[in-house]
Amino acid sequence: MRGGPSFMQLSLDGRRLYFTNSTYRTWDRQYYPELFKKGSEIYLIRMDYETNDKMELDAKFKVDLGTLSDGPFLGREIRLPNGDCTSDFFS
Repeated sequence: MRGGPSFMQLSLDGRRLYFTNSTYRTWDRQYYPELFKKGSEIYLIRMDYETNDKMELDAKFKVDLGTLSDGPFLGREIRLPNGDCTSDFFS
């Protein structure tokens, strides 16, 4: 993983935690030049709190935004469709 875990988003059912490894474009350029040049990624941690309270990185789920056409891109915030994430609540 280039950089480190940054913005995180928990699904409403509490079973999936998505995170990116890009913070802000200017910070990435300064502190993570490789990330800035090659793009960021999106990862998934699966959480099993019903049987064994385990968190595990899903090795099959990785979105490499550096390989997309017209990229590389830096992904920052995650918002899931149909309101399936905590950032969809605004007061």
